[in-house]
Amino acid sequence: MKLPRLAILPGGKGAPAPRRRAERPLNLARRPFVNRRPVARTALILAAAGALLLALNVFLYTRYAADRRADATELTRIEAEIAAERRRVAAARTALAGADLEHQNLLVTYLNRRIDERTFGWSVLFDRLAGLLPEDVRLESLAPAMGEGADPRRPAARATERRVSLAINARARDGESVLHFVDALFADPTFEDPNLKQETLREGEVSFTLDVVYLPDRAEAMAGGPALVAAPAGGRDGTEPETAGAGEEN
Repeated sequence: MKLPRLAILPGGKGAPAPRRRAERPLNLARRPFVNRRPVARTALILAAAGALLLALNVFLYTRYAADRRADATELTRIEAEIAAERRRVAAARTALAGADLEHQNLLVTYLNRRIDERTFGWSVLFDRLAGLLPEDVRLESLAPAMGEGADPRRPAARATERRVSLAINARARDGESVLHFVDALFADPTFEDPNLKQETLREGEVSFTLDVVYLPDRAEAMAGGPALVAAPAGGRDGTEPETAGAGEEN
């Protein structure tokens, strides 16, 4: 048989205590009061920080823009200078390609020879030859060629000496006189490599041509030195050369 459920009356023993409402402070103002000062202060601080950051960003951007304009101007100037230098190099290459360097070198060589000939010590050369010529040998022509007669086997210490190739045309009484003159050139330190090129009997005399290398610097340095060497009296038989002005016995 089912028993009826019993109800528990309020306030009875074993009943749960009633909940109390949270107590609120007493507000006597006509309108509800809300404290917004912390929020306003925070907003003011954030606004000031934002304005400061904005000013800093504006300053940095302005400086960056100015630096960029300056760099662009400098870059433009450098590019213009590079373009100008390239044009000058191209013009120089064109001028160099169109120049006749071989002709210019020949012209410079010719002018240098003419300058050397004007500063050439002719009197010293004639004095040396006068001391070397036998009495029965006379010169007909003398043609110098500046800068020729160089020998690549010569020591470097003597490579700077001026060397003049002389082409000598002369006449002699006989062949022995020609050999005496060649021997005198061999013996003289201011002449090198005498080369007798041609001998021709003409009108009872021997007309001959020879080439010899003349060292003008050495001759000028020795101008006031020892006596010049003349042609030997005994020809090619190894006898000692005589003093200047000595000739062959008639």
